[in-house]
Amino acid sequence: MSSGSDLLFGPDGGQSPAPEEVSGPSEKTESKEYLVLVVDDDEYVHQLTTMVLKNFRFEGTDIRLESVMSATEAKAFLAEHPGVAVILLDVVMETDDAGLQLVNHIRNTLHDNEVRLLIRTGQPGAAPEESVFHDYDINDYLSKTDLTAHKLRMALLNALRSYRDIKHAAQLQKQIMLVEQESQAAEAASEAKSQFLAHMSHEIRTPLNGIIGIADILAGTDLSDEQKSYLNTIRMSGQALLSIINDILDFSKIEAGKLELEKTSFSLNEVCQSINAIFLAPIRDKGLKFELALDERIPENIKGDPLRLKQILLNLVGNSIKFTEQGSVGIKVDFVEQTAESDHEFMLRFTVHDSGIGIPNDKQKELFDAFTQVDSSTTRKYGGTGLGLQITKRLVELMGGDIQVESEEGKGASFIFTIGAGAGSLQTEHAEQSSGMSHKPPAETYILVAEDNTTNQLVIKAMLKRLGYQFEIAGNGQEAIEILSAADSAKPFDLVLMDCQMPVLDGFATTKSLRDSDQFQQLPVIALTAGATSQEQKMCYEAGMNDFLSKPITIEALEKVLLKWH
Repeated sequence: MSSGSDLLFGPDGGQSPAPEEVSGPSEKTESKEYLVLVVDDDEYVHQLTTMVLKNFRFEGTDIRLESVMSATEAKAFLAEHPGVAVILLDVVMETDDAGLQLVNHIRNTLHDNEVRLLIRTGQPGAAPEESVFHDYDINDYLSKTDLTAHKLRMALLNALRSYRDIKHAAQLQKQIMLVEQESQAAEAASEAKSQFLAHMSHEIRTPLNGIIGIADILAGTDLSDEQKSYLNTIRMSGQALLSIINDILDFSKIEAGKLELEKTSFSLNEVCQSINAIFLAPIRDKGLKFELALDERIPENIKGDPLRLKQILLNLVGNSIKFTEQGSVGIKVDFVEQTAESDHEFMLRFTVHDSGIGIPNDKQKELFDAFTQVDSSTTRKYGGTGLGLQITKRLVELMGGDIQVESEEGKGASFIFTIGAGAGSLQTEHAEQSSGMSHKPPAETYILVAEDNTTNQLVIKAMLKRLGYQFEIAGNGQEAIEILSAADSAKPFDLVLMDCQMPVLDGFATTKSLRDSDQFQQLPVIALTAGATSQEQKMCYEAGMNDFLSKPITIEALEKVLLKWH
């Protein structure tokens, strides 16, 4: 019996070498077997190869030998059997270079770069090793004149290892591409959802501007007590709907990772006092006491995002008032020294406390989940989307802090959260002023309103009339430019209230056109739009607008921004 070192195809090639089992580690692979194709026009070569590789296994997996007698048969076999791992390939068959042409067919026509190609030739002079390796994409070269059973098995073992690694790399690449595609699809879906919500917000805010705006105007007229009650219901319902829209937009932006925080100097005391002012009526109606305590170590001005901090406090204090029938609600703010590793100069710990109904222990962990309330009866009695505390939690985390609740049912609740902060500028921030400001009283101030929606026209006309301004209405941007250009030089317009979405010429293009004109470069333009996202605000400023009013607007908000610009 052969030891495996005897020549397979030498003068005594008729001697049958004893097969030996060759295997890598016993690790199982995903394949049930490896397919090895023998391409040779000599039947004896097929028989001997089958004998030598009879018990061959690779990493605990069997191989399956298939045999064809020519390159032509091999092409047909490969067309029907994808996934061949190794091909043992003769060179001289139906033509002198049939095997080499098969190599080109596999690599260039089938574009299969995974299969391992092992040339076995009995005429090395006709196909020299160096020349074949240089000109053809093969993986090994075996000369039948000095090939032993051991060499054949080792060559096959190395070829299968190479094939395994290539397959694993290809599968990994496929998984990476799949993850990237899923990520891109998720981003596209998130963007589509954000655009849809922004569009729906715009469409809802337009009629809501009519509801809240007209209610605001009616509030300043002579009404009976019954009419005032009805009107108050309309205003509260409108504000509740607006709050829901804002919550959904904020939640969408937070989910998409698009909510960015500002860093500006502001007075923490003023923010907290404004919370008291906002809730003054419900606090008075319920007979509650509002308590505010600020740590003396907190700087007069701090640096952070005052609007988002105010949103957090509005949510928490609003909930406290909602669930408290008697006693008190309050805000306590403590200064917390910060460690050297922190990105913030110091931390602030806020405690919003109340003496209300409290929260059961088994419900406290669910409070910060989206669309979750303590129980269904809470929604029926007190209303709400269940998004407020989830948004609050995410905002607190964006500010570098965390939030928790301490409560006992029937004994009130305390929501405790921290945020990172720094010392702000002590300079008083003045409102931006345009060099073109007229400093005229309202009765002498001439305003152009560019607005296409008739309901919104009615609202803004009534508000401007109530505030004592002179005004003119344009139905689109092109009409606004024509009116401005034709205005009497003795009575020019002092500012423009510009809707962004209009037919013919929208507010963005109109403003850009005005800024291109020397005559209107300094004319204050205030965006008056149903858009509410930071991206839309950015677009307004980039177009050359000076300020931004988001619908629905109130008469107080309109008056404040108008006084800022004339």
